[in-house]
Amino acid sequence: MSTEPMSHAKRLRHLLHRLELAGQYQRAARARQAGVHQVELAALEHLSVMGGLTPGELGHRLGLTSGGVTALAGRLIEAGHVVRGPHPRDRRMRILTATPKGDAHLAEHIEPVLAPANRLLAWISDDEDVELLERFLDSLAALKDHAAAATPGPEPERSSEPYSPALLM
Repeated sequence: MSTEPMSHAKRLRHLLHRLELAGQYQRAARARQAGVHQVELAALEHLSVMGGLTPGELGHRLGLTSGGVTALAGRLIEAGHVVRGPHPRDRRMRILTATPKGDAHLAEHIEPVLAPANRLLAWISDDEDVELLERFLDSLAALKDHAAAATPGPEPERSSEPYSPALLM
């Protein structure tokens, strides 16, 4: 490892990366504690923060196939954490929305994470510092959302043969 000092930007990028990894680790720990899959908590987080998503949007955000989203939505609906309803602008589409029970379930697992963060945020009392931090975090979230939305999934592999050779054996 180099002994020369890191630039401010490099140190901040490193800290942001550590924060992101810690968040993933924490989600895994919360999921283990709740006895659910990480993807279920992640889905509830997305639906709660975004106010509802189509199954396709949720699948893109979580890296799931349409079949995976269907199974996930079924589990969350069966648990009473999510409802499927008509899209507000396109009646042909459906939208998944977190229920009050789903929001409460999510809050139960997020509050222990947010409490220490709230204590740390209390250190920031200057309005200008708060505004700067809000603008930075909002801009960073928007950039990450834009980059993720613009990233296509892998192309499905299609064989030019009508049948798989393995099926013919």
